[in-house]
Amino acid sequence: MNRTAAGGQTGGVSGTISLERRPDSLTYSVYEAIKQAIVDGRLPANTRVTEAALARQLVVSKTPVREALLRLKEIGLIEAEGPKAGRIVSPSYNRMRDVYEVREALEATSARVAAERGDRTLLLAVKRKAEATVAAAEADDVPGYQRADEAFHRTLAKAGGNERLARLIDDANVLLGVLRQRDTPELGASLLCAERHVMIADAALAGHADDAFRLMAQHVREVRDAVLAPLAGEGAG
Repeated sequence: MNRTAAGGQTGGVSGTISLERRPDSLTYSVYEAIKQAIVDGRLPANTRVTEAALARQLVVSKTPVREALLRLKEIGLIEAEGPKAGRIVSPSYNRMRDVYEVREALEATSARVAAERGDRTLLLAVKRKAEATVAAAEADDVPGYQRADEAFHRTLAKAGGNERLARLIDDANVLLGVLRQRDTPELGASLLCAERHVMIADAALAGHADDAFRLMAQHVREVRDAVLAPLAGEGAG
């Protein structure tokens, strides 16, 4: 686990944050810049951040920073410390475990809903994404696997037509993605997980809601166990 943050810094940023502006959304650009700074350690865990300090660092007004911080607090990457400040979440076995438990409930429900009433065109896309994860795993193409894996889960959530559920799943996966990049070893491209994707896609396409629910829950638990195994000694830290 990355321990660069154990000291608990206060007041702002420990490294330069660069901003790649998107013409359609300054807030999104600010959000992405802060999120990436958390991933790569320029904003270490337990660092206190403020709207004013981040706005100065990014050379923007406080408004997009405030909106970005609200989104990051909503996801769980920043813990609130008053309306204009926050603290980057610290490494925690329990935090990771808790998010995986939430993800299991959300994604298993999403798989059931997709099987019950999913858009067939989208479900066929889900199957293609599942097959892409298999191909990437067999080729040991980790970046390709990660892209296909994310697309599989996101497309399956979209297929059920429940936008609120899809948004909650996306939030959980963003939080887990950042925590895993920052705090846990890289798992690589898993053929077992890829094959599980295909089984889930087949169950959803066939309308087998109970099977889709069961397989997705099992899949998330398998990933959780693999991610948490190296951290088991951390206990409730």
